[in-house]
Amino acid sequence: MSNHHSTQSGFSAVELLISLFIAAAFIATGYQLYSVVIQNGSDARQEAQANNIAYQNLRTYEPEATTPCSAVTPSPTPTIPSSSNLTSPSITVTISCPYGTSLNLSEIDVVVKYGIPQQEVEHALFVDTH
Repeated sequence: MSNHHSTQSGFSAVELLISLFIAAAFIATGYQLYSVVIQNGSDARQEAQANNIAYQNLRTYEPEATTPCSAVTPSPTPTIPSSSNLTSPSITVTISCPYGTSLNLSEIDVVVKYGIPQQEVEHALFVDTH
């Protein structure tokens, strides 16, 4: 009487192939998620930079809006710092009297456009001219 035990050690080729397929699916999914996170982080960074530029210009031109209300072209021409890292940036600053000259109220409107496709950030401030 012989006791014959067959023992198998390791994985079969089919088990190994299935494991490799599952690992590849996890790696591909992880890479796609990583790409989306990186892209969203870049978009958020550019939007924050545009917001900062708009706010700085809003505060820069606030003293010009305290004169009696009249539509004014801001001076000097607003600029975007070269260190902003924005793609195709442009800026527009408008000082106006949205309710006429009788209310002594000026509006400063700053619009920063950037990116491809073009996105826009706008900040506005009302200033009492008394």
